[in-house]
Amino acid sequence: MNPITDFYRSDVRTGIKIVLTSLILGTLTAVPLWLFTQFGAADVTPTGLALTAMFGTIAGAFGAAIGVVWWIIEVIVRRR
Repeated sequence: MNPITDFYRSDVRTGIKIVLTSLILGTLTAVPLWLFTQFGAADVTPTGLALTAMFGTIAGAFGAAIGVVWWIIEVIVRRR
């Protein structure tokens, strides 16, 4: 089976899955801007890529924060 599907169907805590997904989202939205600054033309301003990276990393950070809170609540509730 697909390892990604296996991960999301596994018994790993939901908070960890949310954190991992959010960090991947933030990384995938920032990579195009990074690649453009490394290999693109020097005289062009990539406004669209910059906005995508900005909003994607903000969404990834909020998702990671929500995932950490979710994970802490899971740990506290499961202990009792």
